[in-house]
Amino acid sequence: MRRPSARKVDFNWATLGLRRHDLSLLDAPFSEQEIKRAIDLLPGDKAPGPDGFTGLFLKTCWDIIKGDIMEAANAFHALRCGSLPLINIANIILIPKKEGADEVGDFRPISLIHSFVKLISKTLALRLQLHMNAIVSTCQSAFIKHRSIHDNFMAVRSGIRRFHRNKTPALFLKLDIAKAFDSISWEYLLALLEHLGFPTRWRGWIAAILSSSTSRVFLNGVPNPPLRHGRGLRQGDPLSPLLFVIAIDPLQRLLEVATEIGALTKLRGRPPSLRISMFADDAAIFITPTKGEVSMLARILDLFGEVTDLKTNFHKSTVVPIHCSGVMLSDVLSGLPAKRASFPLKYLGLPLSSTRLKRLDFQPLVDKISSKLNGWNGKNLSAAGRLTLVKVVLTSQVIYVLLALKPPKEVMKLIDSKRKQFLWAGTERLTGGKCKVSWTRAARPKKFGGLSILHLGKFSRALRLRWLWQDSKEPARKRVMGDLPCTAVDKVLFAAATSVTVGDGKSTLFWESTWLRGLRPRDIYPKIFSISRRKNRSNQEALSNNNWIKDLNFHHEELSAAHLQEYCQLWVERYITLPGSLHSLYIIGGRD
Repeated sequence: MRRPSARKVDFNWATLGLRRHDLSLLDAPFSEQEIKRAIDLLPGDKAPGPDGFTGLFLKTCWDIIKGDIMEAANAFHALRCGSLPLINIANIILIPKKEGADEVGDFRPISLIHSFVKLISKTLALRLQLHMNAIVSTCQSAFIKHRSIHDNFMAVRSGIRRFHRNKTPALFLKLDIAKAFDSISWEYLLALLEHLGFPTRWRGWIAAILSSSTSRVFLNGVPNPPLRHGRGLRQGDPLSPLLFVIAIDPLQRLLEVATEIGALTKLRGRPPSLRISMFADDAAIFITPTKGEVSMLARILDLFGEVTDLKTNFHKSTVVPIHCSGVMLSDVLSGLPAKRASFPLKYLGLPLSSTRLKRLDFQPLVDKISSKLNGWNGKNLSAAGRLTLVKVVLTSQVIYVLLALKPPKEVMKLIDSKRKQFLWAGTERLTGGKCKVSWTRAARPKKFGGLSILHLGKFSRALRLRWLWQDSKEPARKRVMGDLPCTAVDKVLFAAATSVTVGDGKSTLFWESTWLRGLRPRDIYPKIFSISRRKNRSNQEALSNNNWIKDLNFHHEELSAAHLQEYCQLWVERYITLPGSLHSLYIIGGRD
């Protein structure tokens, strides 16, 4: 952790306009049940801190030590923290980020914290987690329940493809924030917590934990003298990830305010709040490709770094032009020393492109699976061991990609052939005689005579249907996520497997939801659907003032008697909304 520097600038918090939250419950007294729950959620077998006590010890000996732990927890609650520096010590273990690591930057520091401090941090984290969805903007997905790294990928991909499809020039920037966790300013963090409405006692706890912390770096198993911290958050502390995403979140608000006052140009077809996507410190930004816009963004990022100590390393950042054939990029980017790249590129570990991905774009996934196989000596593994590796390790490599993308069939077949070969032949050449059962049968559940190996094609479709389910349960997500990786067949299958009850009509789509006789109106009346100019209206919008009728293009060149017949039938069948009722989605034959 580096020494703190005096902050020369600060935010105009009034102009920034952060919303205050009711967080009064955060500083409630600790209960025995709450502390016990935190202990139960601690991993039992992780490496211990300086005191040598693991999570398993705390769980096993709770009845013996709970009196002492509750006494210490109550003292901490009362801010009697005079003895906290004696135990707020961490052993820093350096984990190599890559093979052949030989420089300081090639290692990731992990802090092994004293068990009591870790327990308190875990308890505070559990309290804070309940409020994270309200505190942190939707552009940030890391460490927040019900949000996913794939949400960020889908939102960014949707933006890139929309700009490309509409032939709108734009720049996509992937930012590298230098030593983000290790650098964040404590003074800024505490000021931010105050403006967000965190209670005084809670801020006192955070200040006590931060200011009393020391660490010893272990090199070759030998501890170095303890270091006092002046800034940053310890990686390995349960509370650190939540505090970090709160601390970096105002960057989104800065860009939003800059757009509102005209310092940055509003992106066509994209709300100001969706200009940036963040997953922890991995930030991606869209801007208009003009010299003034680039200079303004660089200035905003520099000022953000001055206030927070989260400074952007422009030399390690990447800028990608989108439909900028008529733009003098050398002039526009002259003030931004970022690396220039082109699509496809990797974003959050997934291939990202403005157009349809090709087989070659998935080659890194195939190579990754091959490298796993090369590291295993399948010849010396039992059949049960190979089956476990195929089901757990090889399949998990693919699932991360399938959650957001639909690889070509050739790629799926190639991956299946590698899984099949390793299962039946290990590292040897696969022949027909070595296959005990067909691959189709191996993919069946065990109760149906199979081996419960995931069928990648079917599982890929199930994962895509998951997006449709989430979209239906949370309609606000659609505005953020944009286009989903779902085919027309996926949508028909989802419609056939689900049904909707309509309440006030806000959460169901007039054409796409299965609210009419358990079917989608677009499927019952395809001709009238084809001449609608607004196909994504909610039921409430469509039925209000008969907007669905106003959306119809009655001057369409292919208008026929069949169109008019469908129009009359739908007009008779139209659903009358019931204000105050609830919308619900359920699986036919199952439960919500």
